[in-house]
Amino acid sequence: MERFNYPGTIGLAPMAGISDRCFRIICRLWGAQFAFSEMISAESVILNVGVVDKMLPFEEENTAVQLYGSEPKKLALAARKVQHRASWIDLNAACPVKKVVRKNAGAALLKDLERLRDIVMAMKDACEKPITVKIRLGFEKNELEKIMDVLVPAGVDGVEVHGRTAVQMYSEKAQWDLDLERWNVPTAISGDLYTVYDIRKALEVSKASAALVARGALRKPWIFHEFFHAKAPAIEQIRDMFLLHVKLLKEHEGEKSFYKLRQFVAGYTHGLFGAREFREKFMKLEGFDAMESAIRDFFNQFLMNVGENIFVKEDGAKA
Repeated sequence: MERFNYPGTIGLAPMAGISDRCFRIICRLWGAQFAFSEMISAESVILNVGVVDKMLPFEEENTAVQLYGSEPKKLALAARKVQHRASWIDLNAACPVKKVVRKNAGAALLKDLERLRDIVMAMKDACEKPITVKIRLGFEKNELEKIMDVLVPAGVDGVEVHGRTAVQMYSEKAQWDLDLERWNVPTAISGDLYTVYDIRKALEVSKASAALVARGALRKPWIFHEFFHAKAPAIEQIRDMFLLHVKLLKEHEGEKSFYKLRQFVAGYTHGLFGAREFREKFMKLEGFDAMESAIRDFFNQFLMNVGENIFVKEDGAKA
């Protein structure tokens, strides 16, 4: 197997309930160079739970399948079963959510490094695809060096580091100053990447190979476009991508999945004047047809008044 490298500088991070197939397609079109599936339970893969097939990548390049669990044998079996749908397999050892940690999975693995090592080695033995691991700095305190000194000898092909401990959840500022290149393994940095400046700064300071954008992509899906083009896309592009998201969700998940769009509306209207009122209206809409009509009306209003103020500052004033 050739040495693994993250297939680009900037990718879409795995996010439960968010980084589904439709959003991965959207972010790829905006410029994301790679992506991850939502976190999938190894147990669900083994039991052939129906929803798993929908969560796996489908004819997608440079897309990893992220698995979680606590048993080396089960994770190895699950990885082997899904590897044909993945560019590589990623182990979640970062999720701080209580229902995951209670199962000794996710970030709980950072408290049992012997188990984490055994899982990585078992997955490596079972798979032909590379194995990467997403971690936090530690569970209660920063133990990054100790964690990496276990993962690298175990044969891990890459490590994604969220710059907080598990107990910090998403509070306090993520730490980027980690000197990740010292372990001589491909790394990706994540945490608090909301702007192009954040991404470039995090890459520079952390010395990571790549950056993973999570909530920053939900807040502003075109952040990948800004990274490569140094400017925001046109209003028409944002409108058309929002409408494409509607179309994709309708086609791939059916008429009843319209409610999923509600978590994306804030991102697609980020910084637009009048967005707050539109979001309040949008959250009450039922069905794709009503949502599509509302999107067209909202964005087309700007195109009719293109000479007027469109964007607002963070404090709500017109820009």
